[in-house]
Amino acid sequence: MKIQFQTNSLSRAILTTLTAMTCLVVASAAAPITPQVVIYPTPAGEKPSEDFAVKVNGLPIFIYTVATLHGGSASFGSFDFAGQIAVTITSTRPVTSVKVLPASYGITPVVSKAQIAFKLATPANLTIELNGRIDRALHLFANPPERDPPKQDDPNIVYFGPGVHDLGPTRLKNNQTLYLAGGAIVRPRIPQDEKPTVEKDWSGCKCYRNLIEANGVTHVTICGRGILDLSQLPWHARTTIVLSHCDDALVEGITLLDAPCWGVAMFGSRHVAVRNVKEICRRENSDGIDICNSQDVLVADCFLRNNDDEVCVKTTSPAPAPDSQNIVVRNCVVWNERARGLGITSETRRNIAHVLFQNCDIIHDLSNGGDCAALAILVSDSGTMSDIRFEDIRVEQANHTLVNCWIGADMWGHDQERGRINGIRFKNIAVTGGNFPASTFTGCDSTHLIENVTFENLRINGKLITDLAGGKISSNLFTRNLRVISDDKPQPIAQ
Repeated sequence: MKIQFQTNSLSRAILTTLTAMTCLVVASAAAPITPQVVIYPTPAGEKPSEDFAVKVNGLPIFIYTVATLHGGSASFGSFDFAGQIAVTITSTRPVTSVKVLPASYGITPVVSKAQIAFKLATPANLTIELNGRIDRALHLFANPPERDPPKQDDPNIVYFGPGVHDLGPTRLKNNQTLYLAGGAIVRPRIPQDEKPTVEKDWSGCKCYRNLIEANGVTHVTICGRGILDLSQLPWHARTTIVLSHCDDALVEGITLLDAPCWGVAMFGSRHVAVRNVKEICRRENSDGIDICNSQDVLVADCFLRNNDDEVCVKTTSPAPAPDSQNIVVRNCVVWNERARGLGITSETRRNIAHVLFQNCDIIHDLSNGGDCAALAILVSDSGTMSDIRFEDIRVEQANHTLVNCWIGADMWGHDQERGRINGIRFKNIAVTGGNFPASTFTGCDSTHLIENVTFENLRINGKLITDLAGGKISSNLFTRNLRVISDDKPQPIAQ
């Protein structure tokens, strides 16, 4: 079965993961669900957070600590549940105010001294911030129940149960699953006798084999509720998960910490779902999800806090490698630490088309201009970008730039020829706090243009934007047909 962007029919992997969520929604609408909470075992020797203690329906869950790029260490914890539950958070710091993000979830906590309480009825990737600051936040990952978790004795399962494990480079075969059970922590290292595949990359680092790789296989799954902690690997040592020329692949449920390079990457693959993956990574180049020369891809319900692009589409390889097309990114929560939140980000050697970013929350965009932005379309090679849509995106903080759309040369480009951008739509984009960010559109020359770009119902800090100047939207001479419309009333087109 194939994903078709126009019809949203789904492959087996994507249909399976969507069905799990749909069953919960339908059941909750039809009849009350008896509250159920699944708490994971705590591996021996793990140090609990010094900032927070959390209980779910009175059951304590273990809260870990992880380093971040901004705001010191963060705390995080995970659990599975069904039905309506009560969450109680106790802070070791004085509490004067609390935000539960994304704001679109509509959670208003009850605060009593150092205790924070609220109800939860649907799966959510939450961030709790105290006293109007991002410092030492709490990330709480409330997962749906696992459906049919694999059994340890299944010969097609690479199984990691509760506890701490090492893992060397692992290549998955056809019909194989790598499973991290709740309470499992995998901390890979570089063995002394392993030789690098690259002695010195562009940054001067040694690179070794990918950690988890599937190459030219079908029906592979990487899933569970466990943690991949990459903090003991040197910078750039390994890419965490690589799906290369795969068909029908699923990455679901796991948590990635402190990746030294890209987190989940796919190259020349089709019918891929990345679902409910959580990433907190402080090191540069720790891209969250990279979709390269791949087709029929769904990214959904993920939480990404990384020191580089969060979700990005690329075409890193030239012909005869395929285009990237028929890609949907929806219902994700993004904390953009430095680079780009959502979009297309350089390395565009083939065409990219039919891409939809939908119903996502960017709770922080801490990028500071240049080629970085909350939303981006960057073209540094010869491919053409077309039918790229950003719809129902909420940005709760943008430091500098809302949209950067650009054609030019950079250090990541390979082609002498520049590409084109034609047909971009930003619909129902709302910036709800922070600075008033600018948007810029920079074509390359008279034959490498940005064309046919529409903002529809753009709101910034509560103001409906009705023209380019009012939205701080600027362009150069090589941008055509850039316009703002509101309430279906078109405004004059910028030529």
